[in-house]
Formats: sequence, C-alpha cells, structure tokens
Amino acid sequence: MLRIVIAAWLAGSLCLAASIGPAGAETVLKIKNTGDIKQLDALFTSAYPVRDMAYLIYDTLFSLDGNYRAQPQMVESHTLSEDGKTYVFKLRQGLSFHDGKPVTAADCIASIERWMKKDSLGAEIDKRLDAIRAIDATAFEVRLKEPFARLIDGFARMTAYPLFVMPERLARTPATTELKEFVGSGPFKLLPDEWVPGVKFVVAKHGGYKPRGEAPSGLAGGKTAGVDRIERIQFSDDLSAVNALLAGEIDYVAEVPAEMLPVLEKDKSIQVAKAPILGKNFQVVINHTQPPMDNVKVRQALQYAISQSDSMQAVFGGRKDLYQLCPALFMCGSPYETDVGSERFMKQDFEKAKALLKEAGYDGTPIVYLHPMDAKVQRDVGTVMVNAMRKAGFTVEDVQMDTATMFTRRTNKNPPKQGGWNVFITGFAGDALMDPLTNPYVTGACEKAFVGWPCDKPLQELWQTFLLASDDAARKAIAVEMQARSNEIVTYIPLGQFNDLSAWRKSVSGFVPGPTLTYWNVRKSD
Repeated sequence: MLRIVIAAWLAGSLCLAASIGPAGAETVLKIKNTGDIKQLDALFTSAYPVRDMAYLIYDTLFSLDGNYRAQPQMVESHTLSEDGKTYVFKLRQGLSFHDGKPVTAADCIASIERWMKKDSLGAEIDKRLDAIRAIDATAFEVRLKEPFARLIDGFARMTAYPLFVMPERLARTPATTELKEFVGSGPFKLLPDEWVPGVKFVVAKHGGYKPRGEAPSGLAGGKTAGVDRIERIQFSDDLSAVNALLAGEIDYVAEVPAEMLPVLEKDKSIQVAKAPILGKNFQVVINHTQPPMDNVKVRQALQYAISQSDSMQAVFGGRKDLYQLCPALFMCGSPYETDVGSERFMKQDFEKAKALLKEAGYDGTPIVYLHPMDAKVQRDVGTVMVNAMRKAGFTVEDVQMDTATMFTRRTNKNPPKQGGWNVFITGFAGDALMDPLTNPYVTGACEKAFVGWPCDKPLQELWQTFLLASDDAARKAIAVEMQARSNEIVTYIPLGQFNDLSAWRKSVSGFVPGPTLTYWNVRKSD
C-alpha cells in the first residue's frame, strides 16, 4: 500500500500543485470533503456538502448546541407573550452582510418566509402564522394563531433545510427558484471568482463578522475564523487525496477509506480519529411515484434483497469496530430506537424477494439505479446493491455518474426514460435521522416529502401527532408506530450505522464537535 501511495503521489503531484496554487502569506486551510459543490442554495438541495459549506457563509437566528438544544445565534434576546402566541426577537448589534450592508429585521423576515415554503417544520409554523412584521430595523415580531412550542426549534433547524439569513433582495427569490448569488453574514464569505465546480470551492474570512461571546458548542456559540481562507479541493479519487495529505499539500480529509488507514496511522504528522460529528446511516432511497417501485410488494422485495453486513463490509472491510448493523430507522442509541418491523431488511433472503416480485406481477421492467462513481461509499456500496438486486430477480439499469449529477437528477420526477430514476443510495447523519421531526423519510407527505415522495395518510397523521405530543413517553410510543408504518410501506431502507474516520495534519487544531463538519475556530500552525 505504501509503495502504491508514493508512486501515485509522484505521478500526480505536479497536476495537484497547479490546481491548488500558492497560498502566499495568508493562512490557508485546504480540505477534502465528499462530493462536489455545483450550487449553494441550501433550500434547493439537502446535500450535506452544500449545507456544510453554506454554514460558513450564512448565519442563523438560532443554532443547536452540542446537546442539540436551540440557542440564540443572530438573536440577542427574545420574549414570548403569556398566551404563547407572540414572539419578539431582537437582533445582536453589529451584524453585517458580506456586501457591507447591515442585517435588518426585513432581511430576517424575508429569509423566514422563503424557508417556510420549503421546510416541513417551517410549513407547520406557516400554517399557524397570523402575522410577521418588523418592529424596527433590528427587531421583529412573529404572531401565531395558536401556541406552537416548536417555533424556535424550527428556527434552529439544521436538517433538512436550515434557516439561513440572507439579504431581503435575495430572500425574495421564490423557494422554487435556485439562488444565483450567495451573500451571507457568517464568519466566511464566498469568493465566487475562484469557485470552479469540479476543481475548487473557496471562502475567505469575513472581517466584519462579530462572533458571540460564548464558547463554541456544536453549531452555537462563538464562531471565529481561525484562518484567512478555506479551499475545498476536489479530487478524482480518495487515493489522490490521501497522497496529498501525506505530502502536506492539503490539511484535512473528512472521510478516509478504511483500507488506507494503516498508511496514515504510521505517519507521525497525521492525526486519525472519528470525524467530529454524529454517526451516520446509509439509506436506500426509493421512488414511490414511478413503476415498478410504486408497488409496495416490489419495495418489500427490495428489503429482502439488501444486506447491511455486505454493505458495511464494502466500505470498512474487516474493521467491524467502525460500524454496526442497526434495525432502527431513528438510529441505534437514540431516544427513539426500536427494531419494530425490521425483519425484512435485517436478514437477506433472495427467495422471499423473488416470491414477492412474482406476487407483485413484476415483469422485468428495468430498475434505473443512480450510481455515483466519484465517492467510495456510493461506488462500492452501489456495486453491492446492484449485484444483490439482480440476484433477487430485479432487472437493473446501472447508470453511472458523479455525485453532483446524482444530487441533481434525484429531484427529477419524470419517468426513468425521461431522466427520472427508481433507486439510489445516500447518507444522512444521525442529527437528521434520530428525530421523527427531522427524519426526512417518515413524513408521508407526498409531493412535499423528501425525494422518493412517499405518500401515506396514516404516516402523515402520525407525524402530526408526534409534532404536538406533550411528553417524552408519548413521543416514544408514536415513534415506534411511525417506524412500523414506514417499514410496512418501505419509505426507505437503512444499510447500517457508522462513524466516518477523518485524518488531518497535526498542524491543524480547533475542530468543534457537533452535528456538521464546520471549520470555524479551526487554526493552522506552521
């Protein structure tokens, strides 16, 4: 392995140096993360690469701390009327956008209104909204028709769609229209002239940012730009990224393939550890709107076709310490963990899958599988999936592409022959999956649901009941019902739970443990 790494580095170092360029006198943090950034509107995609970079550029009214409690971020103070219907929010002084203009109440109101049109919890707030108005330049009021205790939780939302605050002129862009300009008030600002999709994404320190006084905690507290620039470098493969890290050409690799760990662990200048975020889960996402996956028996056959063990081994090999087989849709180890209804996907059985396909009248219609090849997880687990589906009796059209193309194509609701799809694999972190309110697969909300668009009235009713539940015991009981119903109609299939391993040079420090890969407070020494 070491000989392979050295040879590959020698072959590619000149090309890499040309793409990264000199850092000059600035402090530059160079990182490799999964996927590419081709657009930056976090209401237009739930892709983690977009969200994580957007958190550097935009700020939020409230943020989740390390214990997943909502804390004020842009908000200095807030009050709630005795009847529980009227909130008044006062912004911190000195907040400014990257274009130099001050953040105002009007900017916040427009950002909230755009967000409510897309996010599921935002939509619940919108249903109960009586009025939202500016009191003055730095204060605004939200008046509800009825009390709704989840409002601040919504403003602190990080999955699927965070409430990022932007200038009113941009926030007035309809939620159905992708933003073309990205101006925030966060600790870093986008350098659009240096952003080259497929090559590099660059942000620079926002000198006008005023961090909060509290210590950083999760996504909350003081956000300090510890470096002048962050360059997110795109690599053609994982090996090239590891080579660059070993050579000192980049500083951080977010996800290291298990087979490369022995080389990195021998290098005394490299730190290898679990990524400073919650565990993750792979998921099989199914398009409920297109044949043949619109047939519940076909979807149940797919449950029998998968193997969590094979999927995890494809990524982590023999390193069983890095993953676990998990029957819980709301994550193992979470308050809502249960194994109810998991029998079909916890024990692979090709014969039962074939029997269900026969019962469904499956006629061999090809299953269009979206298969990204530029990320190890998507590539290798996808290969396992395609082979298993074929063994179970499915005809599979294996459509290979890059990750960014998959994120774009998965929103296409047309039939597969017209650019649509049937199945793909993705991954959400535990922060999203552990809570029925944020788990994107269990709303049953039809056209408003996450891609795949599961449509189920009983699931919608359960989601609403959970939303309004008043105590933890009631929420747990409803969550168990939600998992049972979700598994019955097969909204999605979990493929196992794991923790990414990250690697970084020991000259880098300051990572804040939390629900996302954020890079504020990170510093780089000589």
